[in-house]
Amino acid sequence: MPEETFLIQPLPVERDATGYWTHPAWPSTEDELIPYAWFDSRGMEVHELAFEYDASEEEQASWLAEGLADCAAWNPSKPDGDRWFIFSIHDTDDGPICVWVRKRVTP
Repeated sequence: MPEETFLIQPLPVERDATGYWTHPAWPSTEDELIPYAWFDSRGMEVHELAFEYDASEEEQASWLAEGLADCAAWNPSKPDGDRWFIFSIHDTDDGPICVWVRKRVTP
């Protein structure tokens, strides 16, 4: 198992002034929005949650009205199941997303 697996642990999420935060173990990949193969090779499940489908109408209206990439008021909904933790809240061309991860359960 790759050594980085041990770095993939839940950490306190300390969002910046605009609501973004990324786990320090996030790989630097410019060609992929979410490096699914990277997570998979480390035994991790990934759940992507889009701001536009999860944030309240008020949060979305504020985000759109101000024209700023600010999602600080958004508290992303946790996926069903246990052991999920936030790995990143970041902006994309389609708006903010939250990336939840957890160690894959082996049968």
